[in-house]
This record gives sequence, C-alpha cells and structure tokens, in this order.
Amino acid sequence: MSERMQTSGVKVYLIETVMFFTYAFFAVSWIAGTSLTPQIMAYFHLKSFASATFISNAITVAKIIGNLLAAWFLVKLQPKKAIALASALIVIGTGIGAFVSEFWMFVAARFVMGFGGALFVVYFSPMVIRYFDAKRRAAINGINAAAYNIGSIIAMLIVAPVVSLVVTWQNSLLFFAGCSLVLFILWLLFGEDFEVNSSISAKPIENEHRYTFKDGMKESFNYILPFTYCGLLLLYIVILTIFPISNSAAVNPKTLSTVVALTGVLGSAVGIGVVRKVDRRLPVLRWSGLLMSVSALVMVMTSSGAVALVMAAFLGFLMFLPMTALVTIPQELPHMTPAKLTVIMGFFWSCAYLFESITYYIIGLIIDASGFKAALYVASALSLTFFIGSFLLPETGKKKAGGMKNLRKEAN
Repeated sequence: MSERMQTSGVKVYLIETVMFFTYAFFAVSWIAGTSLTPQIMAYFHLKSFASATFISNAITVAKIIGNLLAAWFLVKLQPKKAIALASALIVIGTGIGAFVSEFWMFVAARFVMGFGGALFVVYFSPMVIRYFDAKRRAAINGINAAAYNIGSIIAMLIVAPVVSLVVTWQNSLLFFAGCSLVLFILWLLFGEDFEVNSSISAKPIENEHRYTFKDGMKESFNYILPFTYCGLLLLYIVILTIFPISNSAAVNPKTLSTVVALTGVLGSAVGIGVVRKVDRRLPVLRWSGLLMSVSALVMVMTSSGAVALVMAAFLGFLMFLPMTALVTIPQELPHMTPAKLTVIMGFFWSCAYLFESITYYIIGLIIDASGFKAALYVASALSLTFFIGSFLLPETGKKKAGGMKNLRKEAN
C-alpha cells in the first residue's frame, strides 16, 4: 500500500484545510500590517514612504532566506515539526510586533513572521504530491495558489471592523496572531510526517539521487521559473498594499484592489479547470501574462470609472488563471520527490521575492520622487516577466495525439 493511501481521505483534507488557512491568515497579518501603514508611520514618526516599505520588505527578505532553508528544515525536522515551526513563527512574529516601541524592533518582528510564512508556502508542494494523485493535484494546487488571495480578501473585509472594535493597530495584530495560534494548535493535533525522499512516480527508481541545494543551483529551470513569476508578484503586492492608499485611479483604489482580489478567486477556480482540460501549460501562461499587464496599465491610465472596474476584474482574473499551470510544471518534471520539489520551490519563492524586495523599495522611491501613478506604470511594465518567461520554461504538458513525451526535461 502506498504511503499516500495510508492516511484516510478525511484526514488528508483536514491537513490541507489547516495548511490552507494557516497561510491565508499569514496573508491577513501581512496585508493588515501594510494597510495600517499610515497609523504605523505616525506611531514610529516615519516621514517618507520609502522608509515605510521596510515594514513589508522585512517580510520579503525573510521569505528570501526562509524559502532557501525550507528544504533543510523539512529533512532535519520531518514534515510535522517543520510545518509546526513555520506556523509558530507566524504567530510569534505577528504577536510580538504589537508590543515593540522602536521601529527596528517592529521590522524585526515582521521578519520573524515572514520567515515562518516563507517556510510554510514551500511546504504546500511536497504535501500535495505526497497525498494527492495526479487527477486531484490540479484542484489542490489551484486552491493553495489562492490561499494568499483569500487571505487578502479576508483582510479587506475584517481589518477595518477589527480596528474599530479593538481601537489600535497593536490590538489588531494581536487579534490576527490569535487566529494563527488556533491554526497552529490544530496542526499539532492533526499534522503528520511522511517520507520526503522517495519518488512519487509509479515505478520506483533504484539508487535514487538525493537532490541537494547544490544540485538546484546548477539547474537553469530554477532561475527561469521565479523570473517568470516575479513581475506578477510585484504587481500583485503593489496592488494590495500601495495602490489602496494612493489617489491614482478613476475609481476609489480600495474598491479596485478589492475587485482584483475577488476576481482572483474566480481566476483560480477557472485555472483548475483549464489545467484539467488543456494539455499544454505554456500557452496559458503566455496569453494570461500579456493580457494581465495590459489590463493593469489600462486600469491606471483610464479616466473612465467603468473601464477601470472592468480592467481591475480582468487583472485579478488573469493574475490567478495561470497559477495552477505554473505550479504544476515543476510537479510534472521527471523523477520528482517531495524533498526535490521542496528545493525547487524554495528557489522559486526565494528568487521571486528577492526581485520583489528590491523593486518594491524602488517603487517606494518612485512614489517619493514622481508620485503613485508613475510607480504603478513601472510595476505594470515589470509584470511582463510572466509573458517573457512563458517562452523560456519547459512544456511539461502532453499532446493529445499519442500521448507524446514532454518537449523538454531540464530538471532531469
């Protein structure tokens, strides 16, 4: 009996649910902290927006480091303890931030929270390929890809009411830390370990090589995949954190950000169906990426409120439509194991957030120098990496006719 079948269906979905909401509430804490930027800037006497970007960049820098270390923690601690550590750091980092009196201490607390989130997001992929067969992976990948987006929607809906109820931004962070604490306890109750170095392929591989960080550094795929995603990531974070407090659209930017987040859920759902029905992965990435960048640019440029709303809807939909296809590509590479996939996804998230961290600070400088609209133009232009990357990635999908083999197998 395979390891995947040793866990009951109910428990597998319970594990998936706890992991999904743990990362969703990490996103809530991240978005809540950034949406409260004006209050936090006032509390710590910050004058420039570029300085305030360190709050968010503390998380992204932590993600760069944490993503690369995720595989090491997974192997050393095994999945249950590694995921528990990630969840605990989210709780601790969120909660400590409410008690500090110095800006650097607040930044450090956000770093701890970000480190936990960095570990956690990498562990989605090994969990998926270990517990779910190929037929169900598309759906679970799509759901997990939407976790951050769901968290951002939750944040948009509840941050203002929570602040009104508990009065201060400090108490708000404590409230969200409490939500993450509940999920941490649930993981301790229901999480479990699984083998991370055995292949998920039907045929066992003799003398299977253990894929290391050094191996990952030699693979061009591990740089092309994050390059593809990094521009989309920057645009998405800018839309959720900077755009809502700007005055750079024909409609209230908060409304447009909410529309982007809501239609992103629909895009995720459609993306699951697309991966199931469409045999190729790259065309989905290519055209979604191009239309996404165009939608963002038009949303910012237009003077028509109706057009801005329509473009925001297209933007959110197109951001998340290709995500299931994107994260499915590394899972479909040959000879994949949970440990190898953890290394690959560690590179993926780390490199993507490294780019985002640098460019997010640059966006802050552009805002200080030229205003919000100029910064949004730059973010829209940089999102074209998704379109460009679709010409560089291997095609792991198979043609209908005769089940032809994959075109490229770079990560062999």
